[in-house]
Amino acid sequence: MATTGHASPFNFVAVDGPNPIGEINSSGIDPMKKVGPLVAEASKGRVKVESGDRSVLEKRDRVAVIAQFSLGPIQPRSLSEYMAALDSAGYAIVISATCQSSEPLEFPYGVPAGAIVIRRPNLGYDFGSWATALGCFPEIRTAGTVLLTNDSLLGPFAPIADLLEWAAEKGPDIRGLTMSFQFVRHIQSYFLAFRGGILADAPWIDFFNSVRIEDGKDNVVMAYEIGVAKKIFAEAYSSEVWVTGPELGVPYGNPTVDGWRNLMESGVPFLKRTIMTHPSTLAECAEATQYVQRKFGTDISIW
Repeated sequence: MATTGHASPFNFVAVDGPNPIGEINSSGIDPMKKVGPLVAEASKGRVKVESGDRSVLEKRDRVAVIAQFSLGPIQPRSLSEYMAALDSAGYAIVISATCQSSEPLEFPYGVPAGAIVIRRPNLGYDFGSWATALGCFPEIRTAGTVLLTNDSLLGPFAPIADLLEWAAEKGPDIRGLTMSFQFVRHIQSYFLAFRGGILADAPWIDFFNSVRIEDGKDNVVMAYEIGVAKKIFAEAYSSEVWVTGPELGVPYGNPTVDGWRNLMESGVPFLKRTIMTHPSTLAECAEATQYVQRKFGTDISIW
């Protein structure tokens, strides 16, 4: 059994199942490509609980696992506002953090009571963060709704109670905010709600236990974001999204970047942080700044 070592009292779940290399191949990665080590193996002895207690997860029907990354310990308003909305909607919160500073995370805009913060090495991107949290706290897997999300969003600039309730409603097994047709048809992974305790099903235990260190974000998308879509299809899970790329006027691009304005108009009051930071989106940055000020009455720079 792979464990997190003495740095954490929690074990990663060891599962008998398909060869992990086969899992990667079935997700779309070139079988001739060199396979990186498992995130769980590479993280042994390097995961710790910084704050919070796992008892808050007991018998919770809703849990949100937030993949976090930052260079420094001070966290932005967006993360605090997002957590506050999740807390109000009844979600227990686990932050799986890859902050590059060794200092404890700081939340000047607040953090819900009982939120759990775990610190881990920056391995495996968001899927590595989610896999680590699910391995450290396997009881999360059986919750009625498990929302896997991240801190890549600015906002929410408006209430999102309706979105969070929709994610947990009875119906399909998996819900996401946006469906992309970039590369292949798939649900974008920044917001994935797994319902009915299905993360305790063998296919999903195998999937997350097989998350490996990849040498670039594109490989992560192919292996795991698109891998989720392949797993949904292969195992006959049902799914639903809030809005699709074509509905946003983005038939083949990235809905959250190329369709950001229409996405907000659809009722998703978030903006991808990369629009404000990447050199290739300078025009969109200026336009989004004005749009957010006009529509929500807030200065995006404070988020």
